[in-house]
Amino acid sequence: MALASVTASTWALATPASAATVTIEDTAVGTGNNQVSYTGTWTQCSGCAPSTLNGSYRSSTNYGSIATVRFTGTQANIFGVKGPDGGHAAFSVDGRTPTVVDTFATTLAASLVFSTGPLSAGAHTVQITNIHERNPASNGYYVAFDRAEVTTDPAPPPPPPPAPTATVVEDTAIGTGNNQVSYSTGWVPCVGCVTSPNNSLYYTGVANAVATVRFTGTQINVYGVKGSANGFGTFRIDGAQPVVVDTYAPVSSVTLLYTSNLLTAGAHTLTFTNDGHRSTASSGNNIGFDRAEITTTSVPSTPPIYAGPRSGKPWLSGTFPDPVMNQSNLEAFCTWRGTPCDFVLLYVTRNNWTNVTQPADLLRTFATWPGRLIISIPPFPENIGASNATCATGAYDSYWRTFGTFLNTYGRQNSFLRLGWESNGDWYQWAGTNPTDYVNCFRHVADAINSTAEPDPTICWCLNAHYSQNPPSHNPMELYPGDAWVDGVGLDAYDHYPPSTTKAAFDAQANAPGGLNYWYNFAQAHNKLFGVGEWGVVSGSGDNGGGDNANYVQWMYDWFVAHAGKGFAYEYYFNNCDQGNVGSNLYRPLGNGCFYRNPNAGARYKQLYSARP
Repeated sequence: MALASVTASTWALATPASAATVTIEDTAVGTGNNQVSYTGTWTQCSGCAPSTLNGSYRSSTNYGSIATVRFTGTQANIFGVKGPDGGHAAFSVDGRTPTVVDTFATTLAASLVFSTGPLSAGAHTVQITNIHERNPASNGYYVAFDRAEVTTDPAPPPPPPPAPTATVVEDTAIGTGNNQVSYSTGWVPCVGCVTSPNNSLYYTGVANAVATVRFTGTQINVYGVKGSANGFGTFRIDGAQPVVVDTYAPVSSVTLLYTSNLLTAGAHTLTFTNDGHRSTASSGNNIGFDRAEITTTSVPSTPPIYAGPRSGKPWLSGTFPDPVMNQSNLEAFCTWRGTPCDFVLLYVTRNNWTNVTQPADLLRTFATWPGRLIISIPPFPENIGASNATCATGAYDSYWRTFGTFLNTYGRQNSFLRLGWESNGDWYQWAGTNPTDYVNCFRHVADAINSTAEPDPTICWCLNAHYSQNPPSHNPMELYPGDAWVDGVGLDAYDHYPPSTTKAAFDAQANAPGGLNYWYNFAQAHNKLFGVGEWGVVSGSGDNGGGDNANYVQWMYDWFVAHAGKGFAYEYYFNNCDQGNVGSNLYRPLGNGCFYRNPNAGARYKQLYSARP
């Protein structure tokens, strides 16, 4: 829609639709969100039968040709072509088991050929593969892709009221000073045509037209218009990484368009630019600015300058702060053992993207602690429909760029990151069942973090000792992301499956594939640091665990001493007494949720660690 033809009725609010639909045509080629990419041989058929919405579709007759649709939404319906030459196509959602669809029909027609069914809100992929099979009645092996119709979340709820500390910059606060907005040529005011706090907004349909907000604060929320004549807009903070937002919606409304990451306190500049592009469902390229809400939160405390190891050991030594991750529990263990800890082992909460990539509470809890952090991070939250396959496409990169920014904000760029730990097991959702997906996912996450964290943190590839349930070959070497993406190799080594009942058994396990020496030698060969991210005695695994085995503590400590200064970087005793866990607790008294205690192993550990070399 031309800019001059936008009327008040275009922006008028109506009853929100229950859901919005985005159409991804066969011509929307790319590897980004709401695009389709092709591998193998696909032929575009323009203006030929059968007719389609955009007069085009792609088809393939070759085995292994794949069309990959990447989208954000809650369901996708895939339209193709059914006809006398139709073959079998395999449809896989987020890397799951494919569903084979027969596209044969006696009459040629554009048809709905597959639906994903309801999905969790977020990023997803559908792969369409020509498997070169056919119905006996078919004359060929054609598989065609016409379009995908993606259902997105219901219309957003009304925007929340500003926080008590919010400063509002309305569209009419025009100027180039602090907490003001300026417009380039092409922006037009629209007064009285939309329901908003000041009953006014500015809009533009001109490509590259920019609205600039200058503000002082630690975060900015930008509210604007989504509507049927709206296109793509790009947000940037201080000229950094762009964030592209599709402002199309079938029903016009004022809504939250963009929220910045947490920023350093001070002056900042936000730009909102018209990209000059739109989705196929939109009738125009408009973007609209209603207001910005700026908040100022307390600035995170800068941790004390790291002064090096405090334990007196020639390696970094630490623990997990059982039962709750806080400084008090950490120091209780370190005080009990008789020497300060160099490192603390932490785990982000894994239930949503905010907790995974913006762990503000966790970082605030240890903001004043003088040691270093080793943070266990999954490549994606659990139980939200995310997967290694989707991660491998780069769909989650923006979340991990935010995580890198968070490390900067809290001064913890020197942390060790255990990314996708124990991927050779079968108990985490990021397990390496498909090595290619896991490796590419790891690479994307590492690159995204390093693109914003300054300086780069130490990214570790961490495995479980001994037997590998994954990948299917049971060869965990297939899961190695590559030297360019790994700074250190880590191992979780507990006294179970099988336990070390003798020194000979301990040495045999250390030398066997998957053991301490095996992975230490691998790290040395690749010029990487080596660490033991979790270790401990095991009273929680029945006959499969070594129980209160003081000798295991001694043998592990002797191994640490023998390899100190030779590429061995760190070790963490995982002290835990939860029921159903490994039962490695060395010092906490029984009761109040503590079900295991190992007094003999505890006495040996304290004897070894309280002694200064």
